Amino acid sequence: AEHFAQSSDPADLTKALEYSEMAARRAISVYAYGEAVRHLESALQAQEVVDPDDKTKRCDLLLTLGEALMPAGDPRRAYGEVASEAFTLAEAMPDSARASRACQLALDAMNRYGTATMNSTPEYGRWAERADRYAGPSTADRVYADLALAGLRFVAGLLPESRALAVRALELARRLDDGKALFAAALRSTGPNSPHHEEQLRLADEFTRAPREGVATGVLTQFLSNCFTVYLDWGNRARAEEMLREMEEMGSRTQDARAMVQPMFLRCRLLTVDGRLEEAVEEADLLAARSEELGMPVLGRQFSSIASFRALLHLGRCEEALSALPQAAAMAGGEPTPATAGRTALILADMGRHQESVAALSQWLRLHPLSPDGDEIPTHYVPSVLETAVLVKDREAAFALGLRLVPAAYLSSTSNDPTCPARHLGAAAALLGEREQAKAYYQQALEVCAKIGFRPEIALTRLQMAELLLEEAKDVGAIHELPLRAEELRHEAMEHLDFTIAEFRDMKMQPSLERALRHKGILKA
Repeated sequence: AEHFAQSSDPADLTKALEYSEMAARRAISVYAYGEAVRHLESALQAQEVVDPDDKTKRCDLLLTLGEALMPAGDPRRAYGEVASEAFTLAEAMPDSARASRACQLALDAMNRYGTATMNSTPEYGRWAERADRYAGPSTADRVYADLALAGLRFVAGLLPESRALAVRALELARRLDDGKALFAAALRSTGPNSPHHEEQLRLADEFTRAPREGVATGVLTQFLSNCFTVYLDWGNRARAEEMLREMEEMGSRTQDARAMVQPMFLRCRLLTVDGRLEEAVEEADLLAARSEELGMPVLGRQFSSIASFRALLHLGRCEEALSALPQAAAMAGGEPTPATAGRTALILADMGRHQESVAALSQWLRLHPLSPDGDEIPTHYVPSVLETAVLVKDREAAFALGLRLVPAAYLSSTSNDPTCPARHLGAAAALLGEREQAKAYYQQALEVCAKIGFRPEIALTRLQMAELLLEEAKDVGAIHELPLRAEELRHEAMEHLDFTIAEFRDMKMQPSLERALRHKGILKA
């Protein structure tokens, strides 16, 4: 290919074009994506001389180049330059199939560059609308277009419409029996933005055992990541770790940029679960740096802020968490996600900036009203805003948000926000004066957290249980006939506090440690 490319003879350049394509295919087959990009660029140069009027050939070369650029670590060029030219050529021919393929290339590349953060950008909206326009009925292209539209509706807050499009896409992919389209649709339905936990688990079980021939590494990576989250949320840590090992092996084997970065995000989650909080923050920083190296800076910032959020809060590093949250959306030129808004409200409450926190909470509730349509609100949005409502003592919001979280009480964690739903339901019940219900939720939290060894959540649950018992002891102590019961409650609270103090010290959860020690001071211990 290189030899014939040096010639100016049209016959030699034709051979250069053929050999460059062949070399690119072979490079892709052994995951040498950088080499493939180089050969395809050479092929495009040769084609420009050999037959500049062959728009079909150039369009096909561009589409193949774009598909190689993504795993090679240049998704921005794939959607900003290559897909745009391919789409213009396809429209000019006109060729709906190639136009649709160009749309899918652009949408996939935008996802790689900045994950769902890109969905709120005008550019994503334009490509989604183009995909809708050129997708034929009852085709795999229709599946991909509906999935893109589902993402668009989701960021617009039209959650029932988004859900309906995702369901329609999965049903069509099943009818077509198209493996690639099926995995793309399953990716959407197992993702963290679905509130349907039983369906997520069912689909994870089905598709982790399904044939994967022809499924792109990027799609498979994201699907396995979703399955990791589903299994961990359901308390099956062993199965979650299987997904992580498979991803790590795939990243090592393929050198696909997304497949190399995604496991870092999941390792942050496990480090947080294990109470290795400083390590989780360090891994999140490495994730951001590595993603930027691999041409995915927005994705890296988004993943890093999500992965480090709870760890930074537990460590008392609220300013760092607050500054990290809006960075990805600002880089992408999009809007912050509802999850980001909820986390912002919680950080402000943790920092004692209650007036700002109340305003942020009120704004979140206005944008995401807890109406019957709110059934489509993702579960992982709720814990941070419920925790905020408890901290600022907004009983009305705590009651409404608690109702939304009740269906997830049996989960060990919640998708992209590693925290236990039952613990927050216990705190809400305590705020509302439902002491026995609070105890029941705290006990449930301890049981589900034990399944995955969720160390920070176990310690926090026991701290909140101790606080509840101390309040009860105070109330009982006011009744002169029940001094023994009051003493029993204080003794039980003391046992919880002794446990949590040791755990908080070891995990360096300074704010929680200080909170527990203040209670010990009240107890004169």
